[in-house]
Amino acid sequence: MSFVALNRTLLRLLAMLCLAMAPLAMAQRSRVDTKITSLKFESERTPSFKDSSRGSQGSRETWCRIDLAFDTKGARNGWLDEVEVFWMILAESDVSSKPLVMTQSVFYTDVEDGKHAACIYLKPKFFKRYIGSSRIDSRKLSVYVEIRVDGQRVAREEIKSNRVPDGWYNKAEAAGRIIQSELLPKSKTPFAPLDYDYYEHEKVSF
Repeated sequence: MSFVALNRTLLRLLAMLCLAMAPLAMAQRSRVDTKITSLKFESERTPSFKDSSRGSQGSRETWCRIDLAFDTKGARNGWLDEVEVFWMILAESDVSSKPLVMTQSVFYTDVEDGKHAACIYLKPKFFKRYIGSSRIDSRKLSVYVEIRVDGQRVAREEIKSNRVPDGWYNKAEAAGRIIQSELLPKSKTPFAPLDYDYYEHEKVSF
């Protein structure tokens, strides 16, 4: 057998091996049992940090925090290298003719089998500017969240206003006007160092 023919044979065998392993990989992924146990709104005041030269500063405004609790079981060796939490928020507005839609994906690393907590934040001025309210009004918000492992959805949950059509998250652009920079992971807020071991650890971006 020539060198070229040998290489072709090896490539064919490698391709067959990859095809044979694909169902196994999918089976391993599907064995990770993931269950969302809670999805709820909370209000949280901006933490007060003492500056050595100016004392305690800050307006102590109120943020909207959306908390997610979920369980995982059956990961290989009890650990998942990475878990993605995908958020989609629809906000009904009194100052805009269309609802507002925001999305954000947050990645977590070294996720051990067991109970987990994750969260996302809406900035304090969001309700003032976009909703026309001087206070947080969670009744104006519909939330859809997915948990993904290896890019595949393993769990999902929704909190929906009765005024929002079913399946709105499948057609985000049609559901409302998409805006950016309002939906923030915990690491991008003043709450980053607080409750550090309670929430899952976000993946560091360089």
